Amino acid sequence: MRSSTSPLLGVGAFMLLAATACAGPSTDNESPNADAVAEANRYQSQQFVTPFEVTVPAWLPAVPDADEPNFLTWIGTDTSFDRAVRFLVPVTVYQPGSDAPTPPPEDYLSHLYGQVAHGANFADERRTSVDGMPTTIMTATTAASLDGSLGCSAPDVPAPDCFGLQAGMELRLAVIDMGGSTVVAWARVTEGSVDAGEVFADFEQMLESIQFD
Repeated sequence: MRSSTSPLLGVGAFMLLAATACAGPSTDNESPNADAVAEANRYQSQQFVTPFEVTVPAWLPAVPDADEPNFLTWIGTDTSFDRAVRFLVPVTVYQPGSDAPTPPPEDYLSHLYGQVAHGANFADERRTSVDGMPTTIMTATTAASLDGSLGCSAPDVPAPDCFGLQAGMELRLAVIDMGGSTVVAWARVTEGSVDAGEVFADFEQMLESIQFD
């Protein structure tokens, strides 16, 4: 009895096998492992008073530009965009219009909201948590610069050398209640920047990755 496979069909099968053999391994195996990439971008704070571990977005350096007891910051590596991420535990704050520093308020959110009367604007606010700690996230801008309004990382620092809302800058701001102290974190971009949405989304993912020690 003759085979039901025609000669042409047999040749086609042979060519298909040969082509498969020459194709080599799948390019999927050549792509970087997502877990390995995330691990490479994982950072453990060294001096920050509230120790934590975090996954850093790719547009930030893996190692921060400063890791101090009350201040931790990364500055974006792309010089065409002015963007940064900062973490601050305020030692003192400046009330708008005042030249005298005061201790950080117990109700930090009320301190922020009080700046509305001085030109600050807060939008897109939501309540969430960061590693179990109650957190409020909002977008902050201001019509007039408010030096020192977010706080200072050391005592006796003049307001212009501290951190505050600044005209022309847009912040995605997180107030993390640590139960006795406050961690203030924010992503900063030039107001109206075309990549603000991407930066803010990456910042919120960064917050979600935090594990406090």
